[in-house]
Amino acid sequence: MSAVFPMDDLNPDSLPFVPDHEMAQLRVPPHSIEAESSVLGGLLLDNGAWDRVADLVSESDYYRSEHQLIHSAIAALINANKPADVITVFEQLSSQGKADEVGGLAYLNTLAQYVPSAANIRRYAEIVRERAILRKLISVSDEIATQAFNPKGRPVAAILDEAEQKIFHIGEEGSRMKQGFQSLDSLVVDLLDRVQDMADNPNDITGVPTGFMDLDRMTAGLQPGDLIVLAARPSMGKAQPLDARVRTLTGWKRMGDLAVGDAVASVDGRPSVVTGVFPQGTKQVWRLTFSDGRSAEACDEHLWQVSCRHWPQPKVLSTQQLRQLIAKARYRRRIWIEPHSGEFGHHEPLPIDPWVLGALLGDGGLSGAGSVRFSSVSQELLGRLQSRIGQALEVVHADRCNYRVVQRHRGKVAGVQGVTDNPLRSALEQLGLSGLTSEQKFIPPVYLSAHRQARLDLLRGLLDTDGWVERWGSIRFSTASHRLAQDVCELVRSLGGWCSVASKPTHFTNAQGQRVAGLPAYVCHISHPEPRSLLLLSDKVARLPERPQRRKRLVLTGIEPSRTVPCQCIAVSHPSRLYITDGDVVTHNTAFAINIAEHVALNEGLPVAVFSMEMGAAQLAVRIVGSIGRINQSHLRTGKLTVDEWPRLTEAIEKLRNVSLHIDETPGLTPSELRANARRLARQCGKLGLIVVDYLQLMSGSSSDGENRATELGEISRGLKMLAKELQCPVIALSQLNRSVEQRTDKRPMMSDLRESGAIEQDADIIMFIYRDEYYTKDQCKEPGVAEIIIGKQRNGPTGTVKLAFLNALTRFESLANYSDDF
Repeated sequence: MSAVFPMDDLNPDSLPFVPDHEMAQLRVPPHSIEAESSVLGGLLLDNGAWDRVADLVSESDYYRSEHQLIHSAIAALINANKPADVITVFEQLSSQGKADEVGGLAYLNTLAQYVPSAANIRRYAEIVRERAILRKLISVSDEIATQAFNPKGRPVAAILDEAEQKIFHIGEEGSRMKQGFQSLDSLVVDLLDRVQDMADNPNDITGVPTGFMDLDRMTAGLQPGDLIVLAARPSMGKAQPLDARVRTLTGWKRMGDLAVGDAVASVDGRPSVVTGVFPQGTKQVWRLTFSDGRSAEACDEHLWQVSCRHWPQPKVLSTQQLRQLIAKARYRRRIWIEPHSGEFGHHEPLPIDPWVLGALLGDGGLSGAGSVRFSSVSQELLGRLQSRIGQALEVVHADRCNYRVVQRHRGKVAGVQGVTDNPLRSALEQLGLSGLTSEQKFIPPVYLSAHRQARLDLLRGLLDTDGWVERWGSIRFSTASHRLAQDVCELVRSLGGWCSVASKPTHFTNAQGQRVAGLPAYVCHISHPEPRSLLLLSDKVARLPERPQRRKRLVLTGIEPSRTVPCQCIAVSHPSRLYITDGDVVTHNTAFAINIAEHVALNEGLPVAVFSMEMGAAQLAVRIVGSIGRINQSHLRTGKLTVDEWPRLTEAIEKLRNVSLHIDETPGLTPSELRANARRLARQCGKLGLIVVDYLQLMSGSSSDGENRATELGEISRGLKMLAKELQCPVIALSQLNRSVEQRTDKRPMMSDLRESGAIEQDADIIMFIYRDEYYTKDQCKEPGVAEIIIGKQRNGPTGTVKLAFLNALTRFESLANYSDDF
């Protein structure tokens, strides 16, 4: 084999340069050996330089492992008040058995001679830190790319959120490069300039104006970097008793047992969860009764979406307003609520086909053992029963119009001793229905809470057997069981129908020819928007009218005082804010801070960020438009605006099209997520004028290691205060008050009424409370329409009370000097 170069040319200096393409393509992480050596050499020469770099560079910021070990040894010696030179550092590393790893005494001596002095060590440390940040960015980017290429079934939103958190964490570490201390000589010069500017400006407002003159005069505006906590009792008192039932996706649940995150049934099948739970203390509740006998309880302030033939659109009214309306002849028995769609329920396997169970509850004999008896003269019904019970069972004739459901092999299975049980009888026993007489029948709860198609099939089985159609088209169902009648009633209502129950006496002739009283019969009167969907038997469907009849509406028939009990309010995520309560009745579910946000965005021209974890963005937009345009909120929700309100709506929308007001409705934000979102908005829009968080108790802590809620709230309030200082803009955080305020004679809130108040009270610069005497004293109020803004804490100013006008119909606060009843 011939040599490429002769032996005489093996001198490296004489070899021609051959570029190595593979080496050139290697990606070497960013680093600066020169800067690292200069930092360590400077520290070995001058230990006093440690104070200039200790806050900037750490052991992990070095690229070479030997430099990390040397830095650690120098730090240990200096922090122990011992000199750190070549000899002492060598001894420190030798005692740890790591002297050889760093190159021994020779390498340490080389570092000490690398730089002539430590004069520029701060800049060397900045270079080391910058390269370390670049390496971390590369590492995190690789992790993000790996997760994006191989998500392993994780949702994209979770991957994106984790990527943001990793980059955000690097950004927080990079903040160490910022200057820590500022000298007083520069600060006093800046102070003199500010004082001169304020002296030249006749306006006393030095911060962001709120739009309320008296409040601005007391606080000098909202100062940059301040955390302002605004607390009040939630939801204006809309509440139901704790034992009221709320329909969830899998069945009924007590109001008092609901928790944030519970999935509830909605009016149209769209997802809906509980986003807030607000105890309201003990309240007087009223019972609202409707035309088919169902009823629900709620307090005076609770809201209902109702319709009337005099109105072009539904309205949202309180219980108190409904009481006043139905007292008038014009509205008596003319106000109704719309039913829901019935699109909810679980999809768990059911032991018996729903239609078969309905047919057995109607015409089946459940008593006895073994085979299941069934009575009918309809061959169509018997054929449907046979098709639904499965291949292992069959319907056989017993006598006259009686039939039995038996196993095809009659219970005799090869290899099995004795007779096997009838699976239909076993399923009835499992449901608690086997052995019941006609007056004991009922619908098992697992069927009443099943999905819509299963409930519809169950009702069809009941009506195909024991139901009938009157000559005028009404559907009836009769049973000797009072419980079954009530269950059928609930079944119809759960499908969006109308159903009332009436009882009537029955008589029969005994063996002696005497006419005697029998068991009472319970008749269900049924109406449904689609009556033909409730029946399958052809002769019964034929009796229904071809054209749809005028359907019965769920009319409000009366409101009577019920009791005084502990109550609670919930907020739900559904856009309509509707949920379903007792009897399948559809019912409905922070203004001051939003008014301030409107003023800052509209009048001051500053960008505003609103983090609304309780209220949806669309609903919040409706409130803001109504407030700015001075439009009645109920008119805006229903579309029934007056002649004067239409031009005000157009004007309000035109104003808002040019303002920088941004709403984030993401639920359960953590402090780091909120800060990241606020940072992004600040980069897009420039310096923010105000951040509003609605509300503090709906935020989540970043840790999930079982810490108590007080610790979690401490983390949240500190995070908001850090955000205010970092972005140099005021942050208003809404907060709940605890229920102790309801137990006192004087309902005015105090600092101790803040929920988990310790950390909030400590971190806040200003704490304000909202108090409306009219809310508690009703007609006895001496100052109706007036709200008190109580400043309970102000770190740099006085405390006291400011009175404002509260325009309830507009959900708007105004200075008393500008108060007007003309909406």
